[in-house]
Amino acid sequence: MFFYLTGVGAVLQKSERLLEKKYKPKRPIEELIEFVAERLGLKPKLICSGSRQQKIVEARALVAYLAVEETGHSAADVARYLGIGRANVIRSIKRGREI
Repeated sequence: MFFYLTGVGAVLQKSERLLEKKYKPKRPIEELIEFVAERLGLKPKLICSGSRQQKIVEARALVAYLAVEETGHSAADVARYLGIGRANVIRSIKRGREI
């Protein structure tokens, strides 16, 4: 019985965190792009350029991670801003988490 209750508690906590992320005020994607660009010494325009240079790819990955995982934007919205496909945003999120 104890194991069952702990499992339910964990599920409830996880769903609570998801709801918080979904409904908290979102920081605009443009602002996240500017934030990452400033920290990495890049121009925001470069992050959305589609360039394959390592530093720019990493910047896009950070923006994708912050936008989707930390502020609750959809992968489709992020894809539109970054000029990449939704599937690439999903891959970038994983890369951004590691960075």
